[in-house]
Amino acid sequence: MHSVVITGAESSGKSTLTHALAQHYQAPHSKEFVRQYVDGLQRALTVDDLESIARGQLRVEDSIRNTESVLVLHDTNLLSSILYAEHYFDASLDWVNRAFAKRDYSLYLLCMPDIPWVADDGQRESPAVRAKLHRCFKARLDQAALPYVEIHGCASTRLDLAIQAIDTCLAN
Repeated sequence: MHSVVITGAESSGKSTLTHALAQHYQAPHSKEFVRQYVDGLQRALTVDDLESIARGQLRVEDSIRNTESVLVLHDTNLLSSILYAEHYFDASLDWVNRAFAKRDYSLYLLCMPDIPWVADDGQRESPAVRAKLHRCFKARLDQAALPYVEIHGCASTRLDLAIQAIDTCLAN
């Protein structure tokens, strides 16, 4: 099975791309857990929420990992939990870092912050923070030598680039 993570900073088109790819490939996909979590909170996140978010992210990923599909898609993964914990709370959970290191993903699609930023209360901060977080995502992928392809441009270009990357991954 090939497991592909659609990743990147806030408001970079991850969910839109994940849905388009899932439809194109008729593949199962996990949703970004933190979105559901924040929507149910009715308050700002705190450092005490980090563990619940990470555990929830693992649950949504694991819910589709054992399918018979040759491809599964993930709208983010623990990398987002790690980087957002560091950025917003200057925090790190050792077990999350260890769990991330043990996970095996075939490919990351790094969504570039080259589309209009869209506000989303409780979920997004600003275009400047998006740019900073994008640099963090790219640096972490490079640091860990994880396989990734940068996804940029308009919606149709993004989808074409992602399909090309996934098709190459599936052929190997």
